[in-house]
Amino acid sequence: MIECVSSIEEIKSLLGMCDLPTTDISSHKPPIFFGIFDHKALIAVVGLELFENVGLLRSLAVLPASRRKGFAQELVTHAESYALSQNIQSLFLLTETAESFFHKFGYHTAVRSEAPQVIRNTSQFSGLCPASSSFLTKRLG
Repeated sequence: MIECVSSIEEIKSLLGMCDLPTTDISSHKPPIFFGIFDHKALIAVVGLELFENVGLLRSLAVLPASRRKGFAQELVTHAESYALSQNIQSLFLLTETAESFFHKFGYHTAVRSEAPQVIRNTSQFSGLCPASSSFLTKRLG
């Protein structure tokens, strides 16, 4: 069952175990995080930042022992449904390792220079993810 995750410490711990950046996640104005728990322990998470009519999907992570069980797909589908319910028309993401995973779910390579300004202003786009990261997008709805 997917739940909203509010514990920044739990999120950062899981992301750290999966070698994903956490420096821009704070309790001041965190992204929305959805997670899957096993016996009250967070085992998978995805983040979502919403702006106007676009969103940034970020921080998809599943603990190594819980991989290959469909959790990543469940989280992405849930985040997309939530974004659509908030009138988000397109999602964007940056990835160094999961480009083929996201292609399976309808994401396609986008041109960085054509990214909406609100996406370019995010810490993920402007600094945390290297220029070598794949930039992907999906139109919702």
